[in-house]
Amino acid sequence: MYIPYDKIGQTIALGFPKNSTRIIDFFNSIKVNANCKWISKNKKNVLKKLKQKFNKTPLKVVFYVYENCRWKSQSLYDLMLNDKRFEPLIVVTKNCSKEGNANYQTIEDIKITYNFFKEKGMNVEYGYDIEKDEFIPFEKFNPDIVFYSHPWYVETSQGPVVCSKFALTYYIPYFLPNTSHYIEYDLRFHQYIHKYYVLNNLIKDFYHKKQTRKSNNMVSAGHTQLDYFYLNKPSVPTKRTVIYSPHWTIRGIDNIAYSTFDWNGEAILEFAKSHPEIEWIFRPHPLLYKNLICTHFWSKEQTDNYYNEWKKIAKFSDCGNYLDIFNNSYAMITDCGSFLTEYLLSEKPVIHLVSQNAMEYNDAVKKITKSYYQAHNLYELNNYLKDVIINQNDYKKQDRINVLEELELRNNYCAANILKDIEGELNA
Repeated sequence: MYIPYDKIGQTIALGFPKNSTRIIDFFNSIKVNANCKWISKNKKNVLKKLKQKFNKTPLKVVFYVYENCRWKSQSLYDLMLNDKRFEPLIVVTKNCSKEGNANYQTIEDIKITYNFFKEKGMNVEYGYDIEKDEFIPFEKFNPDIVFYSHPWYVETSQGPVVCSKFALTYYIPYFLPNTSHYIEYDLRFHQYIHKYYVLNNLIKDFYHKKQTRKSNNMVSAGHTQLDYFYLNKPSVPTKRTVIYSPHWTIRGIDNIAYSTFDWNGEAILEFAKSHPEIEWIFRPHPLLYKNLICTHFWSKEQTDNYYNEWKKIAKFSDCGNYLDIFNNSYAMITDCGSFLTEYLLSEKPVIHLVSQNAMEYNDAVKKITKSYYQAHNLYELNNYLKDVIINQNDYKKQDRINVLEELELRNNYCAANILKDIEGELNA
C-alpha cells in the first residue's frame, strides 16, 4: 500500500470541515494505521533477519540521493566504509516533482549528481533507468538498511512503506531543524520511518509534543552535516572572505518565507562591488535561480544578468560540499534556514537577514539567531556591513560559543552516535 507523503489529515474532505478532528481521526484510523501495521509486521521479520546476519555478513546500506546539494551524510558513509560490518552504497535517483515545479529534475540533473559521487571515488549506482526513463525499485539493490534525506517526491517503489518489507529505514534530514512547521515532524513519512535521527533532546521533545499522531521513532543524535566541524576544527581565516547566501523562497513560497531577497538582493551586490578588498563568495540556494523565474519575480534575462554580475566579482558556488568554504571564511550574510545552525559551528559571525513573514523558528534556532547580527531592514543591514564586515567588530562571538555549549553541538560526533544506535538494536 502506498500513500503520498502529505500532512496527516489534510487530503480527505468527505463533507467534513477541512482539518477537522473527525477528518484527522478518520485518516489516521484507515490510512496511516493501515500502513503502520504493515510496516510493523515487516519490521519484525527484517529485524530478525538482520540480527542473525549482523557481525557475520556485511549489511548493505543504501543512501537515497537525488541531488548532490542535499548530500549531508558523508561522515556516516565514511564511517561505514571503514567498518567491515557494513557496505555503504549511494543510489542516485530522480525525484517525482512535475515539470514547472522548481524541484523538477531532468536526466542531465541525475547524471550530474551521479558523477559528483563517481568522481569522489564513492560506491554509487543509478536508481533511475535513464534509457527506459523509469525508476528502479530499491528491492533490486537488495539493501538491509535504507537512509533517506527528505520526505517528499519519493517514488513508490523506493519509499519507506515498500522498502520496509526487506530493509530497516532511517531518516537524516538534509536540512537542519529550523521551524515549528509540520514538514519537519508531522508528515506521514515520519510515521513510516523506522528511526528518525534528530539534532538534540530539545528538538525531539518539541517534535513529539507537536505531532498529531505521536511516534516513538525519534533518536537524539546530532546531525551528520555538523560532523565536519568535529573532524575539522574551526579555522582562523587568512583572508577576509565573506559569503552571501540568499534563500530561494522569494515571495513567501511554501509558507516558509525565509527570503529577504526583494529588499536586499541588489543592495548586497552593490556593496560587494564597492568593496573589492573583500573576497566574496556567492552561494545562492540551488532553487533560487529557478524560483526567481517561476514566480515571475524577474525574467530569465534579469536573473541571468544578476548572477553574471556576481560571477564577475565573486566565486560562485551552488552545489556540492560547502563546509570547507564555511570553515575558511570570515563571515556570512544569509537568510537561509539550515545555514543558521551549520555556520554556528564555524564560530564566525553571521549577518542574519530577517524576514518579517518567515515561519517561526523553533527554540534551538531562536537561541542561535540571538547570537547573530539581525538585520530587519536596509538601515540595520548597512550598519552591520560597516561594523562587522568592514571594521571586523565581532562583539557577539562569546554569545555564539555559549549557545554551542548550551545546545550540545560541540564535540558531538553524529555518525558514531548513529552507528552505536544501530549496533545496540541489532545486538539486542
